[in-house]
Amino acid sequence: MRPLTWRTPKPLVPLLNRPLLDHLLLHLRDHGFDQITLALTHRAEAIQRSFGAGERLGLALEYAYEDTPLGSGGAIAMIAGAGSAQAWDETFLVCNGDIITDLDLSAMLAAHRAHTAELSISLFEVADPSAFGVADLDDAGRIRRFVEKPPRAEAPSNFANSGAWLFEPSLLADMDGTRFNRVEDELFPTVCAQGRPVYGFTHAGYWADVGNPASLLRVNLDLARGAVPARLPVAGPIEAVLVGADGTIAPTAHLEGPAVVGARAIIGAGATVAGSVLWDDVTIGADATVRGSTIASGAVIGPGAQVIDSVVAHDATIGAGAHLSGVSVEPATAVAAEVRGG
Repeated sequence: MRPLTWRTPKPLVPLLNRPLLDHLLLHLRDHGFDQITLALTHRAEAIQRSFGAGERLGLALEYAYEDTPLGSGGAIAMIAGAGSAQAWDETFLVCNGDIITDLDLSAMLAAHRAHTAELSISLFEVADPSAFGVADLDDAGRIRRFVEKPPRAEAPSNFANSGAWLFEPSLLADMDGTRFNRVEDELFPTVCAQGRPVYGFTHAGYWADVGNPASLLRVNLDLARGAVPARLPVAGPIEAVLVGADGTIAPTAHLEGPAVVGARAIIGAGATVAGSVLWDDVTIGADATVRGSTIASGAVIGPGAQVIDSVVAHDATIGAGAHLSGVSVEPATAVAAEVRGG
């Protein structure tokens, strides 16, 4: 996600003008999951300051810190397994922290219980499954085989692991919290091969992995269009343009949706913002153009400048009349000329 995460931790990058992680936590809350543990590294003080004990979102949040990265399997076992402060003894949900989806978690839990499953894995059909874990399903939805990132021609299906998993606590006996390991590489293939009750829960709504600046921009614009209505603010976008509070937008400025404009933005006369996301405290000068781009907090786009398909990080300054196309600008950098990506 760099250069956007040099100054803002990934869970706090804005999506519809609120932290990315807000959307996942609210989705969990909407489906009755109200006791949540965040698995984090020790460089996460800003995240804990933002979310606290969860009161702002009506949740009970706890934090688990890893001295060294343990992977999905190691983290789950460290938090919930026999070596933890209190081993978990009921069905629990694990999900990736950078997923935006309208997956019906309530229906997934009901299906998990109806199948008496030991493990349920959410699945989303994709055109090319080679970048994902892939499930081989029987007619009843049971996963016979799980293959992590197979070559496209060898994938057993197009149903990709979409990052939400329901566990029975019995699985913790098969997991190791003392070393790096990933459930996708070890636990999932093993329990499927053993013939244990592992089921897929397929969904066909919205699903996106917010893993880089391009996907962050795309998901912002999708949500501004209303792709997941539950994630829209009460004062939603108008013509797919969401504008934050306390901004100053000139009457002759042109905002072309989908677009998201953060709080306290200044957009000058004759400026155009189209298909872009402006974080808080961004200034767009008179007659400047921003298209297909993400502009991070405190950045200044000078009068008459053009920023196309680019990423401008925090507090950077794009000079008057400068032209950027397909480039990534580091924080607090000044650009005064034409720059094109390779």
